[in-house]
Amino acid sequence: MTFETFIPARSKLVLELTGEVSDDFETTEKKFLEIQPECRYTVAKDLTDVKGVFDVILIHSLLIGTLNNDKLVALIKRTAVHLKRDGTMIFTLDNIGNGENLTALLEGKPPKFKVTLTQDELSDAIEDAGLSVLRSLNASRSTQVTRQLADLAKTELAVFVYIFTACKSLPPKKTLVQTLIGESTVCAPSRVHMPNSFFMAEPNVFIVASLVGKQYKLFEREQFEERIFINQRMCFPSFAVGLDFFNILRKKGILFISEMDDHPTLWEDDYKKTAWINFRAVHAIQTSTPYLADYLSQFNPNVTVFANHLRRLPPRRDFNEEFKKKKSVTIFFGALNRDKDFIELLPILNRFAKQYGNKLEFKILARRNLFDALESEHKTFVGDMNRYEGQFVSYDEYEAAIRSSDIALLPLRDNEFNRSKSDLKFIECAGNGAVVLASPVVYAKSIEEGRTGFIYRDDREFVTKLNMLIKNRNLRRMVAETAYDYVRRERLMSQHYMERLEWYRELLARLPELTIAATKRIQKFIPAFRDEIAQFRARFSQESNVLPYDTERNLKGGAEIIIPK
Repeated sequence: MTFETFIPARSKLVLELTGEVSDDFETTEKKFLEIQPECRYTVAKDLTDVKGVFDVILIHSLLIGTLNNDKLVALIKRTAVHLKRDGTMIFTLDNIGNGENLTALLEGKPPKFKVTLTQDELSDAIEDAGLSVLRSLNASRSTQVTRQLADLAKTELAVFVYIFTACKSLPPKKTLVQTLIGESTVCAPSRVHMPNSFFMAEPNVFIVASLVGKQYKLFEREQFEERIFINQRMCFPSFAVGLDFFNILRKKGILFISEMDDHPTLWEDDYKKTAWINFRAVHAIQTSTPYLADYLSQFNPNVTVFANHLRRLPPRRDFNEEFKKKKSVTIFFGALNRDKDFIELLPILNRFAKQYGNKLEFKILARRNLFDALESEHKTFVGDMNRYEGQFVSYDEYEAAIRSSDIALLPLRDNEFNRSKSDLKFIECAGNGAVVLASPVVYAKSIEEGRTGFIYRDDREFVTKLNMLIKNRNLRRMVAETAYDYVRRERLMSQHYMERLEWYRELLARLPELTIAATKRIQKFIPAFRDEIAQFRARFSQESNVLPYDTERNLKGGAEIIIPK
């Protein structure tokens, strides 16, 4: 197991202390460098030759798991000397009570884990060494044990390893970022889950996410000093519901954010009937493009753009090795709801397929009817027909399809909805070494013509540039490598996620002022909805029906949070 998700992704100096490990031990270095390629990552067995200070120090169970309290405290103190004042120390502790470990002991075999230290003992030692425990987590995996062992054991059998994070400075305020997810399949991975996964590694930042329609709860100031509630791509069913929701968050002192990454005119009727309260009754809006920000600012002046980025930098492609294989040139197209954009290119692509024959292959991730309309015997359908008519595959399969292609087509017709889209597909293609041939809509602002990709403005340019890319592999390599360097330098989430947290904290500092402004924005619409508001309040109790509570720790909607004691 590796621990890259527990290391704050902004960290540029990381030390990993492994202890005596076997030859097949996998360090976290490779996977973390994909997230933060600018990091200077040091792996050492112990502190013997370690010099300097680090943003993060990761200490493995093999180094600490058999130490008594005095030796453990002394080791932590010596290690903390190498930790920056605002740095994070991460401890891993193998679970001696793991089912596989206990089974081996009962069968007279060597234990899987060489550890005598318990969770509580490690926590106490961290505190005794002068550090503050920020949180404790665990990683589990399914394990098969005998019924006898399950009955006898008083431990968490599935837990594989415990993870503790600690700091040596005064812990920052406990911050909760809570999201109500309105669209979970397409947008949430890049707009919610990815930034959340980066926030979670930051000291004292906690995450809750739940789907619209599922039960959830709001947390009090005593639990989290700073609370942010993000409403992702959801339209309130009525003005009265939106008003009531705003009033509850206002009374609890929670920062209310709207997240929108598509042009809302697609659902214009729904928004109009609520006077666009989704955007008026929030403290601020976050969106994905300047074009969208300009549109949304008519409802709320507090709009900020957070562009889409890659979670990790894929390995650089070895074009020398690929060229040795002398394979055919592969063109990729893969997009959701871009049927009409692709159909406009079909006659041209069919001519190319006939012209180049087996020297040109196609990989298509789209509706099956588009794939069938492509007149080529050298084509592969990437999609899964069991999901949205073939327009969905796993992200790994999607990346693999791009990575095994030479050219990626990014057509977008010029209309209001398309102009609001982000350049994420260009970034994904650039990160995986496929040269893009794209429409000027959206992509002209991101692509440096002839250096990081190509733009076509009419059919003639499309034909000319596609021919050029098919025939000139050295041009493809030069452009692909330049685009890859651009992604590495500017378009990784590790380089930008702190901008969001800092923005949230700036807004929290202005919360009273922003609440007054939001109240004024929606007050003038209340007379038009007076009857609706009265009917709503007569039917529903704010706390028991609008925001139904469940247990303190685990919510029926699947939203779960671990709060350290």
